[in-house]
Amino acid sequence: MLTLLAALLIGQAHVHDAGADSAAMAAQPHPFDPDAPKPKGSMTELKVGDQTSKAYVARPKGKLQGALLVIHEWWGLNDWVKDKADQLAAQGYLALAIDLYKGKVATDPKQAAQLMQAKDEKWGDQVEAAGLEWLRKNAQGANVAVIGWCMGGGEALKASLNEPDSVDATIIHYGMPILVEARLKVLHGPVLGIWANKDRSITPEKVAQFDQALTEAGVKHEFHAYDADHAFANPSGGRYNGAAAKDAWDKTLKFLAANLRK
Repeated sequence: MLTLLAALLIGQAHVHDAGADSAAMAAQPHPFDPDAPKPKGSMTELKVGDQTSKAYVARPKGKLQGALLVIHEWWGLNDWVKDKADQLAAQGYLALAIDLYKGKVATDPKQAAQLMQAKDEKWGDQVEAAGLEWLRKNAQGANVAVIGWCMGGGEALKASLNEPDSVDATIIHYGMPILVEARLKVLHGPVLGIWANKDRSITPEKVAQFDQALTEAGVKHEFHAYDADHAFANPSGGRYNGAAAKDAWDKTLKFLAANLRK
């Protein structure tokens, strides 16, 4: 068992490397999908302090099975992530895809990197909290999970840590982990981690450290790693891996069925 001091030292090392990690992520040509299916849902507004933030809502047609806060990649709230919310709604989940970029959406990696690096962290935390509050009010008592890809994967974990009483499960698709055992102990529900063995930023070594930290924090979790590169789930660009993307999505839906449905 790691001591609190050791855990904090790991956390400090993680923070120290954050700039290098962001630079490494920015150097990778994450795919942008101009041919993503057109959204089927609608937009709503979240109250964030004395301001508002727009979010995308995808509602299930049948019995509500659970609810998800959906967090976008470094591109912003584009049609690809809206389509993921639509796919979740088709499985019976109320999905709310939030916007951490205040309406801006990137269409090339350079712009995406700039938006990610300029992101207002305090604002993002408030938007995530507002999104979870919206879901709790609209999910009819259903369990709530958080899911994100790339930058959004790291944000999904952060949202669960910041608002543990509002989150029943966390799904991270190749997002930056947090390695501080003392922080991870606050998680109330299980964690699903989807990883890429060829990822130059969230490396297998970091994934192993995260696995150990979750274990020592007593957090139930399951990890699945693929012989693929970062952003392999997005179906355009040179890093897409169809077989890995399908299997990862199947495992995501299985995890949700096991941990959200009552």
